[in-house]
Amino acid sequence: MAATGDVFATRDVVDRFYAAFLAGDPGGMLDLMSSSVRVRFLGQADLQGIEAARRFFTFSGGLLSDLEFRIEERIFDGQWAAVTWTETASVASSGEPWENHGVDVIRIEHGEVTLVHENNDVRVVHAHLPRFDPES
Repeated sequence: MAATGDVFATRDVVDRFYAAFLAGDPGGMLDLMSSSVRVRFLGQADLQGIEAARRFFTFSGGLLSDLEFRIEERIFDGQWAAVTWTETASVASSGEPWENHGVDVIRIEHGEVTLVHENNDVRVVHAHLPRFDPES
């Protein structure tokens, strides 16, 4: 079992990570990540490294509009966090309604995000969003 201090440090970084996301600040999210971060958005990308994460955040930044993102529950265990969420929005390219839900699994090491696994309903992603090309 991890030391209690690890849970508090994990909670602090995760809180800042989501605060940056909710503020529409991908740079703030990237600032919290390690240079070798692994980022997996189910149905869109599985990437290694901060530059790949930066390209993905640039790609995905304008895909949805009028986003309403709600954190439903957060669970912390040492270096790990699981965050369940729901969201509604409009698909920017079509105006169609968007509704999705999921759980993010995040690992914090030495005060940095080293892993983000975003899990969601991939049927919704595939129906409405373009695929990310990691080479772009």
